[in-house]
Amino acid sequence: MDTNDEIIKSVAKHILKAETITFFTGAGTSVHSGIPDFRSEGGLWEKFKPSEVATIGAFRKNPAKVWEFFRIIYEDFRPVEPNAGHYAITEIQQMKGENRVHIATQNIDGLHQKSGSTNVYELHGNPDIMHCIRCSYEEKMNYEKHIEPEKFPLCPKCENPLKPKVILFGEPLDRDIISTAMRVANRSEIVVGVATSLEVFPAANILLSPSLPTKKALFNLVPTLYNEQLDYYVEGDIIETLPTLARILKELSEK
Repeated sequence: MDTNDEIIKSVAKHILKAETITFFTGAGTSVHSGIPDFRSEGGLWEKFKPSEVATIGAFRKNPAKVWEFFRIIYEDFRPVEPNAGHYAITEIQQMKGENRVHIATQNIDGLHQKSGSTNVYELHGNPDIMHCIRCSYEEKMNYEKHIEPEKFPLCPKCENPLKPKVILFGEPLDRDIISTAMRVANRSEIVVGVATSLEVFPAANILLSPSLPTKKALFNLVPTLYNEQLDYYVEGDIIETLPTLARILKELSEK
């Protein structure tokens, strides 16, 4: 059986030759930045029931309760910084050229952009925008204005509660964003999944779609139910394995 370094080297060789590469990142990418994986021990789903705070039905029924959840999310996200995994992806993008490396992320923390990455497709939305689900009004999030304790912001046009423009359970993904990400993945020679359980669809199809004419790799802490569909699986902490990928890629490119 190949060692992790041997598997990483094989992935690096594909990236070296590729004209287009897509990274598909999940919640585990940001754990070392201080954002807990919602499903893991200590995650937010131990404190909240998703059905009560993370569905569009719950928001329509009780926006005040959902905003309790949103405030915690904003407080958790506000001080965080990218970690070694984010920076490794940015380094690979800079080595290959920014127009050749694309990042489709399930995360809403903005840490890929904060680490210097471009071409980031935020599949589950952008919390820096406030959105009205009744009249489609939008405005940029202002922390002092929108995240007031025990209140929730109202739309200035129709007085409906505003919500962050993030995808709640029961809401469809933005068609333009998911379609663009799938097109990029389809023309990529390799798609690299990072720290994702591959259990959230349709986003996971960016790596798992059987129509992808590409190599599929996953860097994850534990195996998933879909490992048999992968060409490469690298088990381990992504703050160690992704910098190793960047280092090996750099070594190969200098030969």
